[in-house]
Amino acid sequence: MAGEAKALPSNWGRWGEQDERGAANLLTPERLVQATQLVKRGKVYALGLPVQSTGVPVFPRRSAPLHFMTLDGGDFAAGLKRSGGFQSSDDYIAMFSHGTTHVDSLAHVWYGDKLFNGFPGSSVRSSGAKHLGAEKIAHLVGRGVLLDMCRHRGQTPVPGGTEFPPEELEACAKAQGVELREGDIVLIRTGWLGAYDEKNPGASFGGEAGPGLAAGEWIGAKGFAAIGMDNFAVEVAPTHDRTMAPVHKRLIRDYGVYLMEFMMLDALAADEIWEFLFVAAPLRITGGSASPIN
Repeated sequence: MAGEAKALPSNWGRWGEQDERGAANLLTPERLVQATQLVKRGKVYALGLPVQSTGVPVFPRRSAPLHFMTLDGGDFAAGLKRSGGFQSSDDYIAMFSHGTTHVDSLAHVWYGDKLFNGFPGSSVRSSGAKHLGAEKIAHLVGRGVLLDMCRHRGQTPVPGGTEFPPEELEACAKAQGVELREGDIVLIRTGWLGAYDEKNPGASFGGEAGPGLAAGEWIGAKGFAAIGMDNFAVEVAPTHDRTMAPVHKRLIRDYGVYLMEFMMLDALAADEIWEFLFVAAPLRITGGSASPIN
């Protein structure tokens, strides 16, 4: 697998021919320990959307999370009796794995019939992905860095279709006084989530600001473990040549970098928290193309 000739730079074979974690390997125990030293105030910021059916973005071809109660107070009011007066509730949720704040697994995107590290595209079946599924991520815990492009540009939200070149992302980091390092989990704020129009979702999903292919190559070369944004695709849309998700293809399939979407970043930005201990725990969805994260 990893020995195949590849015209473009990639991380294939970097952590072994059978590796399925990709850039998450950069989140070493040493870097995790270093990241814990960033905790100064002990304040926790929730960056994930609430799991609910209204008031949250819903991609046009997906549906909002569905939440059903299977046992509730009405059952007991109607006469249900349990030993010793015991009463309780029970429920279940049905949702798209990409339907709320989530991380894409490395089985989500590929081209040339090859997944990250050369695993065959045919190994992603209706029963799930044989390789690179969400259960292989394990965790995304390390040094987080926020790049507030709304503040940097003086625009909230940054208009859809705005491409962030590498130089601008570097300039934003410099203006905030934060250094970008290998193994970082980089979050980029565009203001898209705060401007989402639930009554006109088609318009909201018509475009977004984000990295273009040049910045995608820069992200891969810098050695970031993951990129998270407050929009639906972690890359500029529409692309200048209308190609389908070029940043996804390069970062996920070639570099093994994880992409996180629909992140709530306004509170971090309001408090000017530019570096921090970042903790995301994917569900261990065997063969999953993504996992909701908290």
